[in-house]
Amino acid sequence: MPTHLEETHPVDLDRTPSAIAHACADELRALNHRTLNAKAYEDAPEVAEVISALATLTERLPQALQQAEAGLRALDGADQIRLDHGNGSRQELSTAVSTVRTSLEYARNDLARAHEQLRAAAGPLSSMGGPWPDEDGDGGA
Repeated sequence: MPTHLEETHPVDLDRTPSAIAHACADELRALNHRTLNAKAYEDAPEVAEVISALATLTERLPQALQQAEAGLRALDGADQIRLDHGNGSRQELSTAVSTVRTSLEYARNDLARAHEQLRAAAGPLSSMGGPWPDEDGDGGA
């Protein structure tokens, strides 16, 4: 039985992992371009929604990195990786794989800190709204 999230936001698993990652990057690029002008945000709740979504993104990215690392380990264990440079030794490849794994671990830790800070920002944002409309509707005139 699908979850509520799967019903409201279907997940297309027919794409490759790299195609999905590129789509994420493209959407973030679109957000960056759309908000170059600060007036793109109509009100504080819109800012809150964006920060909340970005917090969710930083919460999910570490899992994606961990799974990419697992994929790399599996490919390495099956001798399905070669280097395009160097002497092609197993030691050289092991060093390269180790460097990737260490860098991904650091990235996951940094993302965890970013997630904490975005959640801290989302707290006060969740209680912000636009100006109260005048009771008589004449805009204060």
